[in-house]
Amino acid sequence: MSETHVNASVPVVVMQSAARAIYATGDRSKIEQTVRSHLLLRSAETYHKVQVLVKHRPDGAPQVIYAYMLREFSYTADVARLVVDTHYGVRSVDPAYKGQDDLRYAERSQPQRVFAALKDGPDMVFGTPVPEIPTAKAAVEAAYRIAIKAGYKAVKLLGKDASVANYQKYLGGHLKAFGNVGHGYTGGIVLSDGNLTSAWFSKPKVSLKPEVVYFNSCQTFNPPLLPAIVKAGARTFVGGKVNLLIGPSEKVFRCFWLNVLTKASKMGPTLKKCESDNYPSAGAHGITGDLGKF
Repeated sequence: MSETHVNASVPVVVMQSAARAIYATGDRSKIEQTVRSHLLLRSAETYHKVQVLVKHRPDGAPQVIYAYMLREFSYTADVARLVVDTHYGVRSVDPAYKGQDDLRYAERSQPQRVFAALKDGPDMVFGTPVPEIPTAKAAVEAAYRIAIKAGYKAVKLLGKDASVANYQKYLGGHLKAFGNVGHGYTGGIVLSDGNLTSAWFSKPKVSLKPEVVYFNSCQTFNPPLLPAIVKAGARTFVGGKVNLLIGPSEKVFRCFWLNVLTKASKMGPTLKKCESDNYPSAGAHGITGDLGKF
């Protein structure tokens, strides 16, 4: 009797696209079957969940499936691209897609909103789209409590509240700090209903001043996301240089906020010390911008 594949029961979530807000049950079933048979069941990597965006032709027929495959043991989002025919038959598979088309499409797939400056809003926001991962939820709640105890007004966003619209609203609201725990890749972070990508941070009207932004997400301290966030005016940006382990990386995240918010420690040395004390390897996290006291 053959063993069940480790990814056999991994959830596949089909997200709203620019062309369709709702997919019929038959379409969802075909999309899920395609992702499962051509990606999940052929991978030696273990996954937590897959979030899918479908790109359509002008006539509404499916054209490309983008699969954001969230790993089980790290905050890595592997991006796969499947070119399909009108019936979701697979024409080509790229299981490690490195192109930029997914960034532009992921941004277009979200409703475009204009947010006014937040009046009497929070000083800090901490969120995770994967609160079902216990260490992710615990890290966000810990950072939230640290901020409140330090005298700041704070908001926490868990699960569906860790959405593209909410992240855009708060990141554009001139906060003091913003922290995310979740899966990422070089071009963005994966949220509950889509992706927040370098394309959004690169928009002329997006200003992160004077935020300290910390993405506890894999590969986010790399182009194209890194230069986009820096150019948008973030005071300080912290992100994963490599694939961050689930568990140890959240300890670094909590340590960082505790020390910079309550002990007036300098941000650059604090990140280095927190990584040294809590992470199995050096240089997994990057920091740029103002490295002094918060």
